[in-house]
Amino acid sequence: MLITKFIEIDMGHRVPNHKSKCKNLHGHRYKIEVGVNDKVIDKVGSSEEGMVIDFGDLKDILMKNIDAIFDHALVLDQTDKFAQEIKSFDLKTILVDFVPTAENLARYWYDILKPALQRRNIKIKHVRVWETPTSTATYEED
Repeated sequence: MLITKFIEIDMGHRVPNHKSKCKNLHGHRYKIEVGVNDKVIDKVGSSEEGMVIDFGDLKDILMKNIDAIFDHALVLDQTDKFAQEIKSFDLKTILVDFVPTAENLARYWYDILKPALQRRNIKIKHVRVWETPTSTATYEED
């Protein structure tokens, strides 16, 4: 059974080598959807009977592993020319080892969420990232 949950965060980034305006520092209202695909719990009397995972528990995992870290942060590739300079400012900045595109963020967040969900014996199916209301990137392992 596939179920999904999404959260939204505000986050800044830049794509340093982009041919147009995305090379500038800017932000998005990201929508992040996580799909988990597992069996429905059939243990009679269990709080989660009839569910794959309680939506509230899934939300808690997303809030702890994505929202608490990335909401209102600036994410930059550690090789970006601004990365070292920005450290001198008191800003919520996260340096990563990739260009922070929607595609790369979808994979990165998938990799963060996979072990958190595995600890609950839940299989992650995908992470879909809306960078704009009409543009998404989805990562799932083959």
